Amino acid sequence: MNKTIIVVGAGLAGLCCTRALERLGYSVKLLESSDGVGGRVRTDVYKGFQLDRGFQVLFSAYPAVVKELNLSDLNLKQFQPGAMILKNGSREFITDPRRMPSQLIHTAFSSLFSWRDKFKVLDLTSKIGGQTLDQIAALPDVSMGEYLKEFGFSKQFADNFISPFFGGIFLEKDLRTSVRMFAFVWAMLAQGNTCIPAGGMGAISQQIASGLKSDTISLSSPVQELIVVNNEVRGVLMLNGEKLEADAVVLATPFDTTAELAGMDIPLSWRSSTAVYFSLNTPLYNHKLITLDTSPNRVINNIALVSNVASGYAPSGKHLLCATILGCKEPNDEKLFSQTREALIKLFPESVDYGWEALKIYRVNNAQFAQNPGVWDTLSAIESPYAQLELAGEYRVSSSIHGAMQSGLDAAQRLHASLQTN
Repeated sequence: MNKTIIVVGAGLAGLCCTRALERLGYSVKLLESSDGVGGRVRTDVYKGFQLDRGFQVLFSAYPAVVKELNLSDLNLKQFQPGAMILKNGSREFITDPRRMPSQLIHTAFSSLFSWRDKFKVLDLTSKIGGQTLDQIAALPDVSMGEYLKEFGFSKQFADNFISPFFGGIFLEKDLRTSVRMFAFVWAMLAQGNTCIPAGGMGAISQQIASGLKSDTISLSSPVQELIVVNNEVRGVLMLNGEKLEADAVVLATPFDTTAELAGMDIPLSWRSSTAVYFSLNTPLYNHKLITLDTSPNRVINNIALVSNVASGYAPSGKHLLCATILGCKEPNDEKLFSQTREALIKLFPESVDYGWEALKIYRVNNAQFAQNPGVWDTLSAIESPYAQLELAGEYRVSSSIHGAMQSGLDAAQRLHASLQTN
């Protein structure tokens, strides 16, 4: 096959799209403006620690993940299903008794939720835990808060678990996200495991990139604009002035970059998060649960002792803690480190002498696009404005690792079908 395709953006969408196109026999050039592949799914090595660019996890049941990744080669390390809840100085454990029978008594007799809420969790899992993507897409497009209230859950359950737990996933604590996305994540939690690769989340991107031809990827290669002739895209103009011709182009960039390059209006908005990393000489705790602060005015939404789950994230004798804050509010690193450490020691007073060392802060302004009710209509209306231009990116499917990967696969198939008919 003699046709040449340019893919712009080497995040998960661009990587998956490029690999799919190469499998179909196309010659592909993947252009990435930064110095590495993966987009937001990258891992830095700093002082011997593996630091993911923002706290992230991989749901092993994601359909695109099952289809496209070699999970055994990633050497996945699993979080325990559930969470440790911090409330008014107490620490309670909420787990899935189906997977952790030893914690059944703790969960059953937790004072955080009523018996009615506990039975409702089982009902909810029965109702949506095994649903297919098509069944989830057919749910009424209302907010998760509205859905859970109508389902019969109490405000106490929403405040003590749903808001902080799913707040860390959807980057908002007011339960405004569409129930369709909530149901998708609930199903993924029910059907698989919550994991991180032993080599960091960036290992996901590296695995896909390793399946490409050796000369496919060009790093530090920013694109300035599309070359359009008679409403048909013929290539790209690089920032350095070089013109690259192609039979087709795929924009696999964030939605705002795509809108700018293609002259489109994509009416979405970003949600942001901040990850604050610390090194400790002594771990705050020894379990592998995500920890949630339920205080109404909490500074930190969720805490993960990442090295408890994957020991390789920290050098020998050290422990890696990641505190996630919703939004990107404090611009001064020193002040934010101090505020976060103070909040953590307030939650864990015994840790004052644990050898706290500030490592790094990641402010992820474009962590996720808001997926409120109505967003699916917006996504379905997004179309390429030019011939021989395909659009890939999580905004075509959902704001998730699955969404990014699946969007790349979908774009490759659409482009292949188009080129076959021309």
